[in-house]
Amino acid sequence: MNSKNSHKNISRLEGCTVIGALTVTSFVTDAATIVHGPAGCAHQSASMIQSAMLYNECFNIPEIFTSDMSEEEIIFGGEERLKETIRETVAGGRYRAVFVIGTCISDTIGDDIEIVCKNASAEYNIPIIPIDASGFLGGSFEKGFISAIRGITELIPPRSTEAEAQVTPAKPEPKTVNIIAEKNLEYEVDSNFAEIKRLLSLLGAEINTRIARRTTVAEIARFKNAALNIIRDDPTGAISAHIKSVSDIPVIGAFPTGLSGTVEFLKDAGRLMNLDEAVIDAAVSSELKNQEEMLKRFADLKGKKVSFDLFGFQKSDSAFLDEIAERAGLKIDIDGPAIMIPFYTPIGTAGVKQMLVQWRRFINGRR
Repeated sequence: MNSKNSHKNISRLEGCTVIGALTVTSFVTDAATIVHGPAGCAHQSASMIQSAMLYNECFNIPEIFTSDMSEEEIIFGGEERLKETIRETVAGGRYRAVFVIGTCISDTIGDDIEIVCKNASAEYNIPIIPIDASGFLGGSFEKGFISAIRGITELIPPRSTEAEAQVTPAKPEPKTVNIIAEKNLEYEVDSNFAEIKRLLSLLGAEINTRIARRTTVAEIARFKNAALNIIRDDPTGAISAHIKSVSDIPVIGAFPTGLSGTVEFLKDAGRLMNLDEAVIDAAVSSELKNQEEMLKRFADLKGKKVSFDLFGFQKSDSAFLDEIAERAGLKIDIDGPAIMIPFYTPIGTAGVKQMLVQWRRFINGRR
């Protein structure tokens, strides 16, 4: 009984780590992802990815392959089976890159995935990149997610040597931005991106590439063309640290939240791209006007009492909530109806607007 329970716990942990990696690699549209382990490992993780995508009305379901390790390979090693799976996957030249995600099984039996990938990459002349997602010790969704981000950056051309840089110095395209580490299973992922794109357009900036959201290998290779990197969210700082090791492009570590946070985001983005102060001031002025116009639509909320329900586990920023309530004219009162806070903090002015729509429905429905 104890053995069975332990196996179930390990399986859940591993699956979570593999899923974290798959939410990144499977969104590179012309790359293949192989889960190196028994078919059940791949099936469990792929099924959860596909279910989440369908729930979020995303119907471009990615193909996910498995090395389908048998009991014999689990006992005697699965490297030969992985080589065969890679050969089958690259046959026909359909994919521009291959990611190989390890599992707790392949890690436990000691398969050297890195060497297999290195040799296969040289043999087939395409990038074949190992992703550490074994969950046997210290596995988590975040570990798999960050490992996959690191793996994808292997597709970025390496830094030039100092001598090369003097001859052909890097010339980032002005007003171009990379978006990094979007949460592909987040329901608001596309609306969040649209808001970031809208804000950047106020500065005259455009998107260079997204790592990775419906991105191609060629688009990832353009990474160093950008003048600014913006990360979706990076609470531990691990993604920012890695991105800074890959290039010298300035980094903003999170999408903007709140109304004042959105204005500060515009200022930071403009300055990091070395834009003229006049351009930044015009963008800020335009967004402040947009925010005032947005808030006018919620004039009926002024004077209403509210309190906030954090579910007992969310780490919500009270200053962010206080600001929105104050700007909308709401009164925070313990006796007011308890408004549930969204799991992810709304992004930009558009996110605040959508949240206020939900608050209005809740407040009016509690009369």
